[in-house]
Amino acid sequence: MESASTLTSCNCFAIRQAARHVTRLYERHLAEAGLTSAQFSILGVLGEGGAMTMADLASALVMDRTTLLRAMKPLQREELLKSTSSSADPRQLVFSLSAEGVRKLKEAKPLWNKAQEEFEAEVGAREAARLRRSLLALAKSV
Repeated sequence: MESASTLTSCNCFAIRQAARHVTRLYERHLAEAGLTSAQFSILGVLGEGGAMTMADLASALVMDRTTLLRAMKPLQREELLKSTSSSADPRQLVFSLSAEGVRKLKEAKPLWNKAQEEFEAEVGAREAARLRRSLLALAKSV
């Protein structure tokens, strides 16, 4: 293990620690709806963006397909997602929210709002907005 000064100057270490902290915060709130933060993100992206292929969904979430598939399995098992064959390529599946998925997203949204409020109380609304802009810009540039 490197010295503490190396770790405190490591961008990856700092971002991963922060991500674990924020994930725990959101998952504590979303647990009431029976969702992980990744699952909420999947429902949210499909709820806002409509039907998407696996490739489009993975791109929107900046996730590799294997990780995405693992997060989607429980959502499919609970019938929160539906899939149909693409009209352009029948071998390709297009995913969307089922009626139950729409209901689950509505149930989880107030819990997500509480997590948002807790995070912003912790770091400040202005700093949260600044962080969000910076991190979203970074994710888009990769």
